[in-house]
Amino acid sequence: MHKLDARGRVCPLPLFYTKKKIDGLKTGEELEVLIDDAIAKNTIPQWSREHGHEIVKIEESGSGFKVIIRKC
Repeated sequence: MHKLDARGRVCPLPLFYTKKKIDGLKTGEELEVLIDDAIAKNTIPQWSREHGHEIVKIEESGSGFKVIIRKC
């Protein structure tokens, strides 16, 4: 699983980094994104779904959130 730590950054940067990382993945690979921006918690899953990717899991992780995306 690929990982992206976007904690400490505010939207739109976490989404920008997520898009860039997803573009480099092969179909079926997963990306774990760590974020602590409440807006990114909504925008990253929304963007992922709109672009045909699967949200595997969204969970609280420490003082932020973990979003796992499967590239489709």
